[in-house]
Amino acid sequence: MRRLIISIILTLLLTSWGHRLYLTDVGFDYKLFIIIITLSYMICYKLVQYLARFKIVENNSRIDIVFVVCVVAFMFVPVLHINRDEISVQENRSLAKYVPLIDDETGLINYNFGKDFENWFNDRFFGRRQFIKNSKTIDMLINNELKNFDAMAGKENWLFTKRWNSEDMFRNKYLFDDEELAKIKFRLENLQSWLAKQNIKLYLMLVPDKERVYGEFYPDGYVKLNEQAKIEQAYEFLKNETDIPVVYPIKALEKAKQKYLVYYKTGTHWNHRGAYAAYLEMMKMLKKDFPTLKILSEADFNIKPQFSADEDIANALGIDAKSTFPKEDMTYDVFELKNQTTTVKHEFVNKELRIETFDFVSSNPRNKLRAIFYADSQFLRMNWYVAESFKEMQHIYVGYGRDFDIPYMAEDIENFAPDMLVIATGERFLNRLMKLEAPEE
Repeated sequence: MRRLIISIILTLLLTSWGHRLYLTDVGFDYKLFIIIITLSYMICYKLVQYLARFKIVENNSRIDIVFVVCVVAFMFVPVLHINRDEISVQENRSLAKYVPLIDDETGLINYNFGKDFENWFNDRFFGRRQFIKNSKTIDMLINNELKNFDAMAGKENWLFTKRWNSEDMFRNKYLFDDEELAKIKFRLENLQSWLAKQNIKLYLMLVPDKERVYGEFYPDGYVKLNEQAKIEQAYEFLKNETDIPVVYPIKALEKAKQKYLVYYKTGTHWNHRGAYAAYLEMMKMLKKDFPTLKILSEADFNIKPQFSADEDIANALGIDAKSTFPKEDMTYDVFELKNQTTTVKHEFVNKELRIETFDFVSSNPRNKLRAIFYADSQFLRMNWYVAESFKEMQHIYVGYGRDFDIPYMAEDIENFAPDMLVIATGERFLNRLMKLEAPEE
């Protein structure tokens, strides 16, 4: 009887922990609840039975029993708190979503539930970041190397991502074939045609990855398989085969890097210097069609070095960059506008689809133009001063590799009535140009 009572108490404790897993975070899954209760009771009853035998039959001490109980209890520490975030800002990626055992709408069994639950739990368990950090510290001490499935260290404290097929991208392993290039051209020209009917001009900016600009610091052993990079191939093709203005600011970035660091050593993004070099190239392209467009010079900014850096790759490696690397590797020029004329409103248009916008309004009466920029996280480093050249500017954010959703935003684009729409995409996400859709006529 005593064993039964103790087992029930332990079962209640376990299911209360389980409550944090499947009730507060993902909605009540009663089928999983029944499974958890049943398994918890079986585990607890067996554990109590084992401990009784451990003490009476094998005549072990209470210290041994306490040790066994502590070990078992420690197994449940990861479920004490579940991370509910949809996106990991530190790792610059979306976290795995919970997929139920039985679909509520169709009633069908999810036969991949085990794998789905494992992916969800691995992204959200209590102490995950500290666990990764400690694991990486131990790995560095034992193997004297810094790498994992998502990232790796290059030369002279430069860190590089391994996600999004970046290693193959660096090696120029895959190029577009003729059919894929034709598809990109077709989709861009379809969009250009739709925009032209709204009196909106289309532009395109291709953003090189960090390893394209700082390839000399990439780890040894990565041999180039083709002379031309995929982004260079796309740029040359679009420049020669379409009349869509396109900018690829690689030369400006390479020139700027002779004097400054233009990408963060510990992150995937360009820093303020890199963003400004690309900004100048993009604005020169736009100014050809809109001569009144103002381009900000360095004199419009207060520029000063700050101990601050993007750390998404360092976080993916599980290390604290600020305490791991020298101060000079974490110090970059930061741009601050001397006379900012814009205000910004940030909102989620659709949280489930992760569609969010930054709407800027300028108080400068000389600004007459309106613009929409469909761009990812690289543009976040410049959107606040790009807006200084426009009466109104909207940045539709397409981060984390999300596809462009122009048909979904078509009505908003028409109502905004911009003079131009600029699509900016990073090198690692070039393939989404093949899926770019124009609204239906």
